Amino acid sequence: MCAGILATLILVVGAAGGLWASVSLSSGQAEISDFYSWQGEIPREPGTLLRSTAYDGQTPEGSTAYLILYSTTYSDGSAAVASAVVAVPDDPAEVATAVAWQHGTTGVTQGCAPSLTADALTEDSIPGIGEIVSRGWAVVATDYPGQGTSGKYPYLVGEGEGRATLDGVRAAEELLAEDFAQVMLWGHSQGGHATLWAAQIADSYAPELTITSVAALSSASDPLALAQDILSRGSSAVIPIITAYVLVPYAMEYDDIDLEAMARPGGVVIAEQVASRCATSATGLVSVLSVSAAQSDGPLFDLDLSSGPAAERLAENIASGDFSAPLFLGQGTDDEVIPLSIQRSLAENTCTTGHMVTEREYEGRTHMGVIASDSPLIDDLWSWVDSVLNGTVSSTC
Repeated sequence: MCAGILATLILVVGAAGGLWASVSLSSGQAEISDFYSWQGEIPREPGTLLRSTAYDGQTPEGSTAYLILYSTTYSDGSAAVASAVVAVPDDPAEVATAVAWQHGTTGVTQGCAPSLTADALTEDSIPGIGEIVSRGWAVVATDYPGQGTSGKYPYLVGEGEGRATLDGVRAAEELLAEDFAQVMLWGHSQGGHATLWAAQIADSYAPELTITSVAALSSASDPLALAQDILSRGSSAVIPIITAYVLVPYAMEYDDIDLEAMARPGGVVIAEQVASRCATSATGLVSVLSVSAAQSDGPLFDLDLSSGPAAERLAENIASGDFSAPLFLGQGTDDEVIPLSIQRSLAENTCTTGHMVTEREYEGRTHMGVIASDSPLIDDLWSWVDSVLNGTVSSTC
């Protein structure tokens, strides 16, 4: 890791409220091995394990880790292939519980998959993973399709993210040749959005999985409100970068999202170049610098989110919080990425449905600081998990 580049990018992006990852910055985009390339027919049954191999990165003490490739489906039902990394405790021999972890923004292209890195299973990437493994539970961390594997990436496309999450758990069950008695869904930032969507579609998409608890941390649960907030922050090189991260995948996902109509002449080329770079690599800084230069002639995008296809598509990907499992929401009061009002609104809306919600706010914690190892959120999350397991969980509604 290049600390100077990391510090520079945090200063540039943090000042503008950039939507960046839950992992550390690397010096370049990861190399994609042949493992991630699937040339055969994709099985019609989603969640089918296609192949597995040992994961050679860092692993929690007392665990064995695997890379897996599995079938899933996009939001329109078409077949896709996704990758994930799975950590399994060495003892006990049978694993009854799985925690499905959904990662935050790393980028929107193939080389940005966390499983391509050596630290996908560290505390920095998955808070509490050591405790998870020590309890004898498995961890399933999807990359979503389009990261690691080829194809379109369902960035803030709730149905696609949710399906990839649930299908990763199914594939892990096949890997271990056993069914999990319970599944917990956890995620941060973009991964919080994926987590909420996985929970709300689980009954219809994967009814055989027993979802017992859901934790969405600093969640991008309302993509429309988040996008409107980012656009309101004024002129910055980071704003068109985030816009490209959303619009390029949305244009691939939805026929009515027309990049040409939303960008100034030449803007589409720049947007596609930006979307080809990972937020967690040094090339993310290249995007900041190149967009800064390009914007000297005016904004790259002319985007009105009060109405129109982009606003409608973002709105249809708002997470509802409508599911029966207890929900934990946690966010820092100094979150520079996602407005705290989004979590508060989700908590309020979920409370009106009568569901069990525990909402926590952490004074002085930033977007990433709230899941740091010294954050009080970590202990609160475990206390909440234990209360769910022993039947004493209470709501903050």
